[in-house]
Amino acid sequence: MKKLILFIVFGLIAGVLVTGIVLYKKYESFKNTPIKLQKEIVLTVEKGESWKKAAVKLQKNGVISDKEKFYWMIREKKWGSKLKTGEFIFSGDVTPVDAAKIIMSGKVKLYSFTIPEGYNKYEAAEVFKGLDWMENSGDFLKICDSRDFLTEIGHGKRKSCEGLLFPSTYSFPRDTDINAVMKMMSNELESVLKKYEKEIKALDMTLYDLLKLGSIIEKETGVRKEQPLIASIFLNRRRIGMKIQTDPSVIYGFLPKFKGNITKKHLLTDHPWNTYTRYGFPVTPLCFAGESAIKSVLHPDKTKYLYFVSTNKGYHYFSKTLKEHNAAVEHYQVKGLKSKFKY
Repeated sequence: MKKLILFIVFGLIAGVLVTGIVLYKKYESFKNTPIKLQKEIVLTVEKGESWKKAAVKLQKNGVISDKEKFYWMIREKKWGSKLKTGEFIFSGDVTPVDAAKIIMSGKVKLYSFTIPEGYNKYEAAEVFKGLDWMENSGDFLKICDSRDFLTEIGHGKRKSCEGLLFPSTYSFPRDTDINAVMKMMSNELESVLKKYEKEIKALDMTLYDLLKLGSIIEKETGVRKEQPLIASIFLNRRRIGMKIQTDPSVIYGFLPKFKGNITKKHLLTDHPWNTYTRYGFPVTPLCFAGESAIKSVLHPDKTKYLYFVSTNKGYHYFSKTLKEHNAAVEHYQVKGLKSKFKY
């Protein structure tokens, strides 16, 4: 009888051991066996959620096969305090270990947007309005003209962020507040300007005037190789005491309502940006200038040109005298000729 009892006990123990070994092997296999995801999975771990909740979401979305085993793995590896929040991307072959490491990495899904060179604050505001992943994205203009924000970015004396943010492509995680985004854009401009610190110190104009002129050049041409030429024209005009006389500055004063073509009435209507009725630069930049336009002010071509007119082919014809300029305007703008103008 005793032998039978011992046999049964040993049998039970052996059975438990075998079951334990089988379960352990299955658990070990689970940790490193990949699941092939047929499509990209984006999973959000909210603030305040636990690994248990994350495990439920992972299994529900097919990233892992067993939420219990996944949580055991987290406890075994002592990863409990390493949970990060945000949107995480899972794609391809993913093991449970991979899934946990993706979440612990903190590398969340990023959303991108672009503010092109030459966009003004009204155009930028329209871009931001369409970004549903960004917090308070509709508040761009309000923040742009806010004294608090301008003080934060070191421009408390200005009335607008026009020209004080750098146009580029940026990437941020979901729910980033637009205020933080705009600060990053301001910091990016500071980084660009820092590269030209020596040249800026040698300028006979303020940094703000540099940004104003850079914005004028940005609006006048998108052809980068022409920008140093056009910079020389405005600098030549400034040097001899001539008015800047740039159409984009006139247009800016009528924004955001301006539509259609600029007229003589527009040119004669005085406002703080009208460089036909006033000497010097407009009261603010006209847009967010790119690095090339800013650099053209610091490294302009050496010319005697004072005038330029569009050839209607994306380029300009440059003149030294008003007589030559008027003839070029007649050729390209009045007659609309496509042939090369010869003076």
